[in-house]
Amino acid sequence: MKLFDLHADTGYAVMKQRREGKVNIITQNQLPKRKEGGFQWVCMASYFEGTESWEEMQEMILALHEENDRCLQVHSVKTKKDLQQEDELYAIYTVEGMCGICDDVEAKIDWLYEHDIKIASLAWNDENALATGVRGNPMRGLSDLGRKVISRMGEHHMIVDVSHANKQTFWDIMDCATGAVMATHSNARALCDHPRNLDDEQCKALAKRDGIIGMVGCGAFVDQDPNKRDVKHFIHHMKYLRDLIGIEHIALGLDFMDDYDDGESFMLNDMRTPAQAQRIIEEMKHHFSEAEIKAIAYENAYRFLKQSWR
Repeated sequence: MKLFDLHADTGYAVMKQRREGKVNIITQNQLPKRKEGGFQWVCMASYFEGTESWEEMQEMILALHEENDRCLQVHSVKTKKDLQQEDELYAIYTVEGMCGICDDVEAKIDWLYEHDIKIASLAWNDENALATGVRGNPMRGLSDLGRKVISRMGEHHMIVDVSHANKQTFWDIMDCATGAVMATHSNARALCDHPRNLDDEQCKALAKRDGIIGMVGCGAFVDQDPNKRDVKHFIHHMKYLRDLIGIEHIALGLDFMDDYDDGESFMLNDMRTPAQAQRIIEEMKHHFSEAEIKAIAYENAYRFLKQSWR
């Protein structure tokens, strides 16, 4: 079964390894695992935790482009016409956190758009000049600068990602965003009480505006019991959201760490790397119809992005 992954920390992995003098990182490290796992589309995030400058944001984004350009088997998605269903690997560029944007926000969003960023969140877990992540002040949401960013993103049909937003930022975004909104990598808080997961009202709000939620494979977001951080309990989140908001709003945003640090330890006990992702499909066969499996595996994400972009 082919897969559409709405979130991977590829940009961070590329930048870290390039600073160690490595090249051909996508070709040698990530592509073989993605192909073995059945991935056809991967949203490759440039991830910023809250301390990076605008120049550092640009450096990572440009490095990721360069590494993908080196790999002939990866096709960079620049417009929705590039989002095909041929038997290749398609890279969609995204940003996770905009801590480096503190001024001149419209010009900087324009630069991101010109460099093919299609989906972006304003904050990681941090509190920055634009918005507030889940570790920030719970009473603080979007700033005036953040609202300008949301407006400019809407002009470019860039999708706003709410996965790391705290509740106040989430509801501020839902109130002011005129374009598409999604959660690239979050689970159901009703099943796992983690601040990175979404409560029922947030899930319903996303579904009401035809958004989608990418199910995340980080163990701590699946179950509070380390012994239940496995594919079986990951599927429980899919089943819960199917009953709550409908199958058409569920996708995959697995959040593989792509070969940096000890990233595999954060994943499910029985699905550590992208090469093992078909284990999700095998478990889904016990709970979902073939049509439902295809919808979650790739069809919902593909449809949503096609409808949202220019």
